[in-house]
Amino acid sequence: MLPTIDANIIDHNETVSRYLLSSSDFATNKLRVKARALEPSPIDQSTSVFRVNGLTENEIWDMGTREVADPRGRRIHARADFTVSHVLNLNLSVIPSEPPERHALISGWSNEKHSRMAKAQELAAQASLKLP
Repeated sequence: MLPTIDANIIDHNETVSRYLLSSSDFATNKLRVKARALEPSPIDQSTSVFRVNGLTENEIWDMGTREVADPRGRRIHARADFTVSHVLNLNLSVIPSEPPERHALISGWSNEKHSRMAKAQELAAQASLKLP
């Protein structure tokens, strides 16, 4: 069982992870996340992330496998970690969206493609690439 966190309150200093299921979502040689990995889903105009504060590295990877990769029959190639404050600085929001436990959505993306891409690029520049 994962350590509990307040499902309704997200601290600005909290770290969130975006699990990357495609090797084309990051550049290993440059240790950077590509903007396309952080763009919102065209279905609901949000980006799915998981709140990882208080978890060990193994717990973070296990959660991603259990909640993201396995249900899709895929594997996690990497993850992008960044703080909620990075998201808020782009005038986007992080909203708790459970279940699954610790799930949240980045929302507030523009309908304009250029604006969405610019914000995804800024967020990717702030993200830390983590490899399994």
